[in-house]
Amino acid sequence: MSALLAGQGTAAGAILPEPTGTDTLSSARAVVALLRAYRITAPVYVATSLYHLPRCLVVLHLLGVRARAAVPPVVPAGRRWWWRCYWWLREGAALPYDAVLATVARLKGG
Repeated sequence: MSALLAGQGTAAGAILPEPTGTDTLSSARAVVALLRAYRITAPVYVATSLYHLPRCLVVLHLLGVRARAAVPPVVPAGRRWWWRCYWWLREGAALPYDAVLATVARLKGG
């Protein structure tokens, strides 16, 4: 995703990748810690796939990050229609789950 941002004209020094997250919520929480460590308050651009972008934005907003969407790559989530449906349905189910966990984490101060 760093390459995607660089390809769209973002300066390499403005890209701060977060490589430690193992899922959406842990990545978002790690990004919050990274932003705090670097004292970054400017809007953050989320670079991910189209089907995953809404959940990332919601979770980051719930954690207090002013996040915006980077233009995602124009590639399907899968080669077959049922595989694409799987990814969209998966995101639909995962969003409320992550939203609750992100809200609880923010209320607890983390």
